[in-house]
Amino acid sequence: MRYLLELTQKQEYGQIPVANEKGKIKYLIQGNLDNPNHTLYLKTYKQTEIGRLYTDGNGIISSYTIDVVNHSLVKVKRFNNSVSNLFYITRLNYLVTGSIKNGKYRFLSGVKTVATVETDIKKNGVVLTCNIARPEDVPFILLCATLFTQWHTTPLRLPTFPPIGRKYNVKFN
Repeated sequence: MRYLLELTQKQEYGQIPVANEKGKIKYLIQGNLDNPNHTLYLKTYKQTEIGRLYTDGNGIISSYTIDVVNHSLVKVKRFNNSVSNLFYITRLNYLVTGSIKNGKYRFLSGVKTVATVETDIKKNGVVLTCNIARPEDVPFILLCATLFTQWHTTPLRLPTFPPIGRKYNVKFN
């Protein structure tokens, strides 16, 4: 399954639309992580919450928690040191390899790739292309990809107001 997230400053919907490969909006990501008390929310197009990502610590090990409906809590651990930037997703036992800073990375379960993420710079902003092998991994990968992008691009400032009207205009090409 392929999902596209267009991260741009010009849209004022109050959320990031997540489209499938046919260009149809499947999910919405709302919120900010610019403050430890803030949260990212993943919702369906009809505003039903699927999951959320929030921070739960700072220091040598930065940790984020992903809370998905009908699933146990999952932690995203970031081990910072001068040699490597290593990420691990607990409970799912996924290791993130590649270069998050350069925008090409993948999620591994052992030696098997369960998802890949590529970041492209378009004229309207940053576009993330997420190729996810299993449907049950979709909320985790989408929230992690948004988190990783916020670490290595200009901070995303998502408006906190609800969208005005129900019109969405998303063009990924």
